[in-house]
Amino acid sequence: MNNTKSKQPFIVLEALDAGGSQTQTDLLCARLKKEGYTPHQYHFPQEDRATGRIIYDKFLLNKNKYPFSQREQVLLFIQDYFSKSEELWNVVSPPARGGAGGGGSGEVLVSDRFASSAMAYQTIGLMGKARKKMLDWITWLCYKGTPALPKPDIVLFLDTPVAVSLQRLAKKKKDFFETKEKLTAIRNSYIKLAKEQKWAVFNSVDEKGEQRTREELHEEIWQKVQQVL
Repeated sequence: MNNTKSKQPFIVLEALDAGGSQTQTDLLCARLKKEGYTPHQYHFPQEDRATGRIIYDKFLLNKNKYPFSQREQVLLFIQDYFSKSEELWNVVSPPARGGAGGGGSGEVLVSDRFASSAMAYQTIGLMGKARKKMLDWITWLCYKGTPALPKPDIVLFLDTPVAVSLQRLAKKKKDFFETKEKLTAIRNSYIKLAKEQKWAVFNSVDEKGEQRTREELHEEIWQKVQQVL
């Protein structure tokens, strides 16, 4: 454990719906605790808060019946992130923010999805200058000026084939984005962002197309995570 860091690590996991990010977030937090760290685990959108429920109930599960533009969708998600801003900053507690010292030695912030999700989802269908403009706007809203959210030290992307995602979603109520066409576009968007922003990418299937075990994926993720602890 590195006890000399002035800022506590912030780790984000991203994946398609049913892509395994929740499972791997759970496994990672359990591993961190076992290794002597204090993980602070989050999931967005928040299913138990009004700022998250409005996303699920009036947009995702409502199939965008009363259409939200891409910018309006971004704002829905960002207000959910900012509802936890103070808590998040209290964990990472960087001196530049005048933190109250909430983040102590060995504390680690781990989130299943964050602003990187908004960047991936809300740039589907956009190209060139329009895509760059949207990404710049999201970055400005989230990370520049005041108020701002803490920026992750590392983003871990679990790359899951669309067919696997759909198979796992087969018995669940699907939301606005959970169609083959949309999931394909979202996966392509994630892959492009991962390359541009230098995320760590983990394949959820092997070379033969067989699904890898959660334990195997976790061990690979753990090796990467140790680089930021």
